[in-house]
Amino acid sequence: MIKIIASDMDGTLLNEKMMISQKNIEAINQATANGIDFLIASGRQLDEAKPFLMNKFHPGYITLNGAEVYNKDEKLVSSNPVSKTSAHKVANYMEEHNLYYELITDRGVFSNSLEKRTVSIAQLLNVLNPTTTYEKALADTKEVLKHAKTIYVDNYDEILNDENTKVMKLLVFDNRQDEIFKPLKASLGAIDDIVITSSSPNNLEINSVDAQKGTALMEYAKQKGVKPEEVMAIGDNMNDYSMIKAAGVGVAMKNAVPEIAAIADEHTDTNVNDGVAKIIEKVIQNNKTVGNCE
Repeated sequence: MIKIIASDMDGTLLNEKMMISQKNIEAINQATANGIDFLIASGRQLDEAKPFLMNKFHPGYITLNGAEVYNKDEKLVSSNPVSKTSAHKVANYMEEHNLYYELITDRGVFSNSLEKRTVSIAQLLNVLNPTTTYEKALADTKEVLKHAKTIYVDNYDEILNDENTKVMKLLVFDNRQDEIFKPLKASLGAIDDIVITSSSPNNLEINSVDAQKGTALMEYAKQKGVKPEEVMAIGDNMNDYSMIKAAGVGVAMKNAVPEIAAIADEHTDTNVNDGVAKIIEKVIQNNKTVGNCE
């Protein structure tokens, strides 16, 4: 029986309108009613993820790719920041190569350019949802950023040098993709206490090696007394790789990148066609069948 389901957000739980569909909401609530523990597993921080739920359901959260984990009461249960030394090394590389990047910290999200942040997120939405025009993605981004709690600074020196501020994730955007990201990964990959993943072809996410969705999900399950084979993980992109690999049942969205599709145990429909709801409904039915057999 599946006792825990963890779902990614972008490209998985969120549709092309960057919303959680009514069918997905109903399926999640049905899962909870049937004793299944549902988790959001996102590269986003808690304050960014919560508004999408509109208080329609109340899950636990694996945020920032596993850098922070919260229970259903939104109490922080684990924290895995990037080491100060490695954060400086990554930041130095970004500065030397004139790349736009953001710092996600325990104090919030820091950006050094509203214009670059707006363009980067719009490009991200456009890549994740090809049926949406860039113009529409840009308009949606501007609206979302009106309510975002981003902190804008001239540079990141003060944050990086503040011993009381924890850098949970560094996020770099670039629409040139592999032209920029291949040498970046080759260089920064030598740092042994970080992990580099991605939630879209035009971004890279840099976390502590201890901050991975798979690691966080398995630790959460262990604390709940749930076996790995009783855990399901659903995702579409490379920052979902570790949890889809670690879970007893890894599920790839139909719109998943090939690497995720290749390692998944099961596949479901796209994020536009309520793929999360469809796999949850299948789990509920299977659980009932297993329960009846027992």
